[in-house]
Amino acid sequence: MPHTLVVGLGRSGGDLHVPVLGRLRHAHPELFPAHPIVGFDPRPGLTLGDGITVDSLDHAAVLLPPADTVAHVCTPPDVRVHVLDRLARLGFRRVVVEKPLVEDLASLAEVEHLRAWHGLDIVVVTHWLAATLTRRLDALVRSGDAGPLELITVHQEKPRFTRSAHSRSHTDAFVVEIPHALAVALTLAGPAELTAAGWTDAATGPLAGAWLTMRHAGGVRTTIRSDLTSPVRRRKITLRLRDAVAVGHYPVSADDHHAQLRVGATRREVFEDEALGAFLLAAYRYFAGVEPAPPGSFAVHADVVRLLAEARRVADHHEDACAG
Repeated sequence: MPHTLVVGLGRSGGDLHVPVLGRLRHAHPELFPAHPIVGFDPRPGLTLGDGITVDSLDHAAVLLPPADTVAHVCTPPDVRVHVLDRLARLGFRRVVVEKPLVEDLASLAEVEHLRAWHGLDIVVVTHWLAATLTRRLDALVRSGDAGPLELITVHQEKPRFTRSAHSRSHTDAFVVEIPHALAVALTLAGPAELTAAGWTDAATGPLAGAWLTMRHAGGVRTTIRSDLTSPVRRRKITLRLRDAVAVGHYPVSADDHHAQLRVGATRREVFEDEALGAFLLAAYRYFAGVEPAPPGSFAVHADVVRLLAEARRVADHHEDACAG
């Protein structure tokens, strides 16, 4: 039963991972020891509540057995390489990393080196891949019952004015929700090349929203759009197949874990879909050696980083060209 270390106690670590881990530890004592969660954040004032907060990763390595600990890296992407390097040097090998893995190609190369050199076993959190909605869409595509997949569209909308303005982890809209949608599209339709990208509102800037389009190797086209100035919240995915259209809605917040799906003319279905819990449970079962790795290979997440880097470059170039 592995111990747990959470690095980064802000929104992702303190508000999402820790509460979900608390529920999982209660429901699955066979996977989690009775020892408290250990947390670390270099920023002052952030603590772990019922867990143990340490003042350094070195201190964490004294309290925990690194080789038998799952380290959750929930820091901003711009310090991921440093954190992963430090964890590796201290002997930690099993790592859960928040999405996106990193933000640029140079950092991706460094992580790939650390992974190979130290034998890091990295699981990237893209819990949409563990969602029941995604599994049902994947089953529909693979069955061929509605014909081949032709088009994927994803629209993510929610107001993010305050958090976008003050968050270190969100340098532009491409890192907010689009990594989840990208991983789903790559899983459903395979490898892809970027065809276009931009900001939803160039006058407001890169934190207002972003969009991209891709063409997959098999001919499927994908469009993903994220609007962070919307007055409403929505996470909608549409698959157009030859003989039917499937429309799904992922849960929009941690307050209500219900998804919706309608395929063709069938009646809309509503079902519980707590994806982050399902993903982390799958990760711990994998680290315990009782299940395969959770959905979303490292290669898929590396492709997500490459596509996001290209999308950011194209969006910036398009804005500069318009300004000129």
